[in-house]
Amino acid sequence: MDSAPAQIVPSTEPMPADEPESRPWGLPLYVWVILAVALAIPVGMLLGERAVPLELLSKLILRALAALAAPLVVLAILSAIVTNEIHGRTGLVMMLFYVGNTIVAMVIGLSLSNLFNPGAGASLAGNGSNPATFVQKTPSELVLDLVPRSFGEPFTQNHLAQLVLLTLALGVGLVKIRDARAAQGDGSFKAVTDLLSIGFELLMKVLLWVVALVPLAVFGIVASTVGHKEAMSVLGSLLRLIVVVVCGLGLQVAWYLLQMAVVARMSPLRFLRGSLDVMANTISTASTAATIPFTLKALERLGISRRSSQLTACIGTNFNNDGTALYQATAAIFIAQAIGYPLSLGDQIVIMLTTLVASVGAGSIPSGSFVTMPLIFAAVGLPADKIPILLTVDWLLDRCRTTSNVLGDMSVAVLLDRVSPPSADPGA
Repeated sequence: MDSAPAQIVPSTEPMPADEPESRPWGLPLYVWVILAVALAIPVGMLLGERAVPLELLSKLILRALAALAAPLVVLAILSAIVTNEIHGRTGLVMMLFYVGNTIVAMVIGLSLSNLFNPGAGASLAGNGSNPATFVQKTPSELVLDLVPRSFGEPFTQNHLAQLVLLTLALGVGLVKIRDARAAQGDGSFKAVTDLLSIGFELLMKVLLWVVALVPLAVFGIVASTVGHKEAMSVLGSLLRLIVVVVCGLGLQVAWYLLQMAVVARMSPLRFLRGSLDVMANTISTASTAATIPFTLKALERLGISRRSSQLTACIGTNFNNDGTALYQATAAIFIAQAIGYPLSLGDQIVIMLTTLVASVGAGSIPSGSFVTMPLIFAAVGLPADKIPILLTVDWLLDRCRTTSNVLGDMSVAVLLDRVSPPSADPGA
């Protein structure tokens, strides 16, 4: 078997920003969300049960997000595969670290959610929504369900597993064509790369327009929820959700520090001191893309090679979203508990598998994780119409999980430099 050295060409794909579409009148999204909550509470209290129709706002915007989810996941995966050349041991080691860290994050999130039950007592089921009927499938049915009946089925049904299988097949095929054309000196494949990059950028542009309307969804869901007697129980559950997520992210960061000490032989304190500027930027911007320059500089100060730094910074923005995966898995359990919808161990494994892939398409913009949340909910039959209630506290949690995402990128860069150093890679 050929053990070709790693050849890495970082993607030139433009990084999505939250300017200016998601900042109406120059105000950050979280400011608008806070204003929407502040206005929705008195409106809900004043209207009472008459505020329930306002929930239509959140349903409309959530439907728009769900429509963008499938193509966003496809383009995010295809862009990451086709626009980056990763061969050999380095690429394999990097992806193993990414997948391992994401699995640890989801296990932490699900464990804390089952232990502390943050959604218990929220009584969201009585507010106009019932969980979809979900029948647990046998292993043979699950395997058969991976293959779509038609090319369009994964898109029309928002079937994440089928989407991933189809996208990976297309991605591998495109890479084979790309390499064959390059070997012949044919540069025509660049048009395909440009098309994927432009398609992803276009979809992110439309996504930002929808994200700019998210405060309206927050206003509608909060006003209709406050109009019910159970409003205070919802508030208490959201506070418990904050505690569970923040504690989970803290444990995830502790996992990174353990890897630094045991595998990389780097002092955890040195790693943290070197990432202070990075954490300050993630807390202020809530964007992994906007933090890339700070990440590269911090890794340089830690003595990490340019190869490992650039590779993990570029690829990690798409593939390594540990904090997002932890939050999405926790959010799914939270909503299930809030509507009294029991999830079996099999359901929670399905949540892990779908979250593992959905976090790839979460995007690197503020609150981007909500775009793929409907796909995760659909995988286990959870209703997605209550997702906007999570946005009321997302302005804080978004900054926390973004910090975890970027620290995860940095930790993989350090580990990659130790396990697969550039000196052992003649192609670097």
